Amino acid sequence: MKKTLLIATIFLTIGVAGLHAQAKWKYEFGLGGTYNSGNISNVGFRTNGGVGVNDSVKAVFANIRFLYNEEKKVTTNMGLDGGIKFDYYRNIHWNPFLAAEFIVNHFKGYDFKSSFLLGMKYNFVYTPTYDYSISAALVGDYVDYYYEVPPVPKDTLSGVKMRVSVRGQIRHKIGESTTLYHATFYQPAVTDFSDFIFSSVTKISNKLRDNISLDFIFDYGYRSVVPEDKHRHDLATEVALKITF
Repeated sequence: MKKTLLIATIFLTIGVAGLHAQAKWKYEFGLGGTYNSGNISNVGFRTNGGVGVNDSVKAVFANIRFLYNEEKKVTTNMGLDGGIKFDYYRNIHWNPFLAAEFIVNHFKGYDFKSSFLLGMKYNFVYTPTYDYSISAALVGDYVDYYYEVPPVPKDTLSGVKMRVSVRGQIRHKIGESTTLYHATFYQPAVTDFSDFIFSSVTKISNKLRDNISLDFIFDYGYRSVVPEDKHRHDLATEVALKITF
């Protein structure tokens, strides 16, 4: 019920906002493949969609992604993740933001994970060609871990946890058709800094035509606290064709 409610809320927000300002919003669709290691070790399929708007007052982007792989008629990866983010007065040095994210992927150990963020971002520079920023946020995490065999004694890792999040991000256009994106997150628990999440995403986007691009993505994640049968490291290399309209 919680999963359905959160996912429905995200899509309701996307739909209402899109109808309210349809002419200003941009949409994207991606299709590609992934090579994974860590909790998932295979070559898989991915598809994603998103909608966003960016003007002088607000920047809003919502996205959803589906991952799947099957080997010898056995499913070896199936996951759904996504979220929505609101930035206010993005083009000035200081701006607040709100965000919500979710993950459903039994192969990574998540029956369901949701995160809600409230924070402030500082833009060192923001231009159509490049921007560099750093942000800090308070994060509320809810995690329900998935176990093939229920743990004994009972599961003590699932539940609600407060974290702080520090993120550095860059976007830099290289030449006429290539753009480099990078973001690094460090998210320790408020009550125990040895319990932390570290993630890093690097993307090189190559424009093939005005509305078509080929993206190369390197995604690394580390969790210091995981169930006993799961790996701390996850690594994915993705290649995807993206269409915007």
